Amino acid sequence: MPGRMSRFNFRFNYQRFLAGTLMYLSMLSQADTIDPGQHDKALTLTLDELLTELRISHTPNLESMIDTSQIWRRKPGQERWELPRLDISTNKRYRVFDLLEKLGLIAPVAPSTKQYDYALLLGATAPGMKSRLDYLADWWRQGVRFKRLIFLVGQRPLTPGADDLDILITKPEKKKLDPLPFTETEAAIMLHQLVPMPEAMRALPVEFIDTPRNWKSGLWHRPNTRDTLRHWVKTGPLPGTALIISDQPNGLYQKEVVKQELPGFIIDLAAGPADPATTLPVYLDALALWLYNLKPVIPQSAPSKAVITPGRH
Repeated sequence: MPGRMSRFNFRFNYQRFLAGTLMYLSMLSQADTIDPGQHDKALTLTLDELLTELRISHTPNLESMIDTSQIWRRKPGQERWELPRLDISTNKRYRVFDLLEKLGLIAPVAPSTKQYDYALLLGATAPGMKSRLDYLADWWRQGVRFKRLIFLVGQRPLTPGADDLDILITKPEKKKLDPLPFTETEAAIMLHQLVPMPEAMRALPVEFIDTPRNWKSGLWHRPNTRDTLRHWVKTGPLPGTALIISDQPNGLYQKEVVKQELPGFIIDLAAGPADPATTLPVYLDALALWLYNLKPVIPQSAPSKAVITPGRH
């Protein structure tokens, strides 16, 4: 659990992450993770526990709790790394992270098969994209194969601090790169050239879906996962099997969005483990995004008039 592991200053190294350990953790996690399509009651109970633990007043039915969870969403134009920290007691933190793990937001997720038509690497900060590319290369070494690599990225300007990455500044021979990348798409192009990976994987056809920003309510908004998928669909990809490359806690909501935007595709997920440094507000934001995108596809339940108020219950 992130709260516990941070005491040991633990860091994942994808190159050395043992295949057997990762597969075991993935299967163990998925065995205990809630599948909302089959276990609405379990999802409802777990969300009820989480909201109660965080002392948030709510009505204990799934639709209402999904609406309540949206208080955890980022504000328009706000990035994950800009979310303020949430201070809670150590015991409460352990309990909250146990519930987040049960919901499937912490442990890694392994590919369910070996052959795919597409690998869809979703955009992130430059370090985040490098981790995802390392993760994909590691699975290639373990026998996972795909025919095309698609970077679903966009014209988000890179942010100093959040997007700093030595591999984008210095070549292997220690020479400065010129010019430096300016956008997420440019960073993805450079990462594909510089990150160590099997040459057979690097030689595959690759596409960088350079999704534009949009101007709304007086702000430039970077493209989100759904925007990048819609931009890719405009290029006319043939339906097939697609492996999403993400990391926790983003895997669940990104898989749901991909399924909705690519209805003719068979979708699978490979999600790297959550970084132990990930803060609780980032987990809650990812959970709220997943629930928001899940709401249109869950069965409607009867309304409940009971309201759970903050406090001990």
